[in-house]
Amino acid sequence: MILWNGYTNSETATFAFGILPIMKIFYPVLISLIGVLASVTLAGPVVNQKPSLIAGQSLGGIALGSNGLEELKKLGKPYRIDRGMSQTHQVWKWFKPGGRFDTFFVHTVSNGATDSQPSDGVTIDLIRTTAVRFKTADGIAAGSTLEQIRKSFPAATPVDGAPTILDDVKQGIAFEFSDAPTDQSVCIAVMVHTPGQSNFATQQQVAEVFDNGNRD
Repeated sequence: MILWNGYTNSETATFAFGILPIMKIFYPVLISLIGVLASVTLAGPVVNQKPSLIAGQSLGGIALGSNGLEELKKLGKPYRIDRGMSQTHQVWKWFKPGGRFDTFFVHTVSNGATDSQPSDGVTIDLIRTTAVRFKTADGIAAGSTLEQIRKSFPAATPVDGAPTILDDVKQGIAFEFSDAPTDQSVCIAVMVHTPGQSNFATQQQVAEVFDNGNRD
């Protein structure tokens, strides 16, 4: 009698003959399962994610419209705010590596001034950001070139008196460039606004809120 890891020859043989038929049954299933898991891991999950920039609707999860007070709660306190007659200009400062930062700008109008509801609320009619992570469904964002933007928004045209701004008024989206753009010029900020109404804020106007606005 020979022992193999504490088992006799007969015990080892019994175990082997008992387990082999089971392995033959489950082996193909196991191989198939490994193949499925490998394909999922390599390809990544298929997820239909809502874009974070929707022309005429929202930017970064903040929606345009008369429910502005609830939307602003999502952002927390602004870095600076400039209050005017029935309106506000608010800006948030989001730091990035290397001491740089992105800005997120919101313009609001009192609902009482526009006969919107709720009457004690505010309407967000413009949102602007320099953050490249907020993209349309086809990948347009701050950092896109004019050529790329024109493929998705061919109706975007220069604004009178502001040649660095291109606005697709009908869809409710605008883009800012450092200079009057050519095809390879890179967008420095993207804006969403109420469709059908041209609306924008320039880099200089945001800087003025930084310099002259108050801490809320």
